[in-house]
Amino acid sequence: MSIQLSRPSSPSQRRLWPALALIALGSLSACGSDEEARPEPITEAQAVRFLEQASFGPTPEDVARLQSLGYGKWIDEQFAQASTLPTHLQMAEATAQARSVSKPDGNDVTYSWWTHAIKDNAQLRQRVAFALSEIFVISTASDNLAMQGRMVASFMDMLARNSSTTYRQLLEEVALHPAMGAYLSHRGNRKEDASSGRVPDENFAREVMQLFSIGLYELNPDGSLRLNNGQPIETYTANDVKGLAKVFTGFSWNWPSTKSALVWWKCFWRTAECTETLQETTSMSGYAQEHSTSVKQFLGTTIDAQTTANPQQSLQTALDRLANHPNTAPFISRQLIQRLVTSNPSPSYVQDVASTFRSSRGNLKEVVRAILLHAEARKPSDPETSGKLREPVLRLAHLMRSLPHTSDTYSAQAAAGGVAYYPLGETDNPGTSLSQTPMRAPSVFNFFRPGYIPPQTELGARGMMAPEMQLTTETTVVGYANFIASILNDGLGKWDSNKRLNDIRFDLTSFEALADQPAQMVSAVHRRLLGTEPPAELMSEAVAAIESMPNRNVGERRKRAQAAVLLVAVSPSFLVQQ
Repeated sequence: MSIQLSRPSSPSQRRLWPALALIALGSLSACGSDEEARPEPITEAQAVRFLEQASFGPTPEDVARLQSLGYGKWIDEQFAQASTLPTHLQMAEATAQARSVSKPDGNDVTYSWWTHAIKDNAQLRQRVAFALSEIFVISTASDNLAMQGRMVASFMDMLARNSSTTYRQLLEEVALHPAMGAYLSHRGNRKEDASSGRVPDENFAREVMQLFSIGLYELNPDGSLRLNNGQPIETYTANDVKGLAKVFTGFSWNWPSTKSALVWWKCFWRTAECTETLQETTSMSGYAQEHSTSVKQFLGTTIDAQTTANPQQSLQTALDRLANHPNTAPFISRQLIQRLVTSNPSPSYVQDVASTFRSSRGNLKEVVRAILLHAEARKPSDPETSGKLREPVLRLAHLMRSLPHTSDTYSAQAAAGGVAYYPLGETDNPGTSLSQTPMRAPSVFNFFRPGYIPPQTELGARGMMAPEMQLTTETTVVGYANFIASILNDGLGKWDSNKRLNDIRFDLTSFEALADQPAQMVSAVHRRLLGTEPPAELMSEAVAAIESMPNRNVGERRKRAQAAVLLVAVSPSFLVQQ
């Protein structure tokens, strides 16, 4: 896979360009084996490559464990493993308290996300939860959720908890979660009223079909479009949206059992008499008083008019239809493959995973297992079309898991017996940071679309998808390089004005010891991060750049080590998950 971008024109960008070769030179190759068919030992390179797909980045301990267990047993162990960290909700509550704020907000969500990505021993569960969060999107960028860190953290826990259950169970918990109810405006959705002309809110009904289950167009079992006279066939109509919107009426804030004596509308609207913190993290309740009793027709399914409103029965019927729709298995399977392994899975890859989806009744553990152990994941037949550009937060998570570092806050909290966390906040700025903050997508369509084909590129000419390229511009390319250079030198996270240091700092001592041997230093960095020797072109350019740098004292040796890490971190080898 290769991508062609315009060459920067400014002097500062031209100085960075040799290091940035970015994806422009990216040729994707893959190695590996399916342990079921080839039981020979897993090499370091194979282990690192697998962990890039199944975790937030390899550590030496993870590599050794994977080599000891093998792929399948490692997956089983990961899904069976309980996290040693507090939940996202517990961590968000603790970080809010540590910051002396009244309740968790978006900052606490971000702190918890990074802490789990870097430190959670249940890496596969958290990585799958992140993949799910980019399909079932909520965002702290929304005014409805910006200050609702408790709800968002609870939603993240729900995704992690359901990463090994069934798609049907996940879909129901998503639909009833108060964070999703706030984000897509179906919390407090009221039935139609002919006298006033009120109609149910259609927002969630539309997105649960378009984004969370069946997609816009009918698919074959292998994920390819079904055509009629050469044209795609739409999966639903405006009338389907109207019918499904009636299903999602009458759901609002959880009605606590302790408030059962209250008149219903006080809990529906969460008045002062019916306000409890638990409502922010508990599934919404169905209120018959605001649930539509008229006929509900959608996707070939009819829910007859109800003499007595029954929101739960309507919901069950609707979600069963969505979960069992023939489009759902290939639609969701393809996106999970894209998030974990490759942007352009072959039709046979999608069909094999979708078959597992159907035969296991949407068991997500089995679906993830099928994705990661598939021959195309372990050893793709066409390296030119395999792999994926890594989104920015995954690049930084990989660096932080692979490179030794310290965090003053994390260490201080741990020493005091508190909840240890990384105070790493927003990284949205495209010119100086990552152009991406976890759980802060700009819209329900995520940071990038799964079918995005980058224009004016070789990929585009070949009709290939590269979703993460939607975040890639000349500004973000240079911004990422400058960000990595900055954090290697100055650290990242919260600024301590007393120490005049950032909270999180990298320890490059092992590389500094090789400062007078640039080739060995570049090799050591590349092996630490990727488990392989650097490509000849990268080695040549990196060594030449480092040899041009002074090497007379401790500070200059550290600069050489920083340069080696930077040059690898902005290279195609690192940016493209192969």
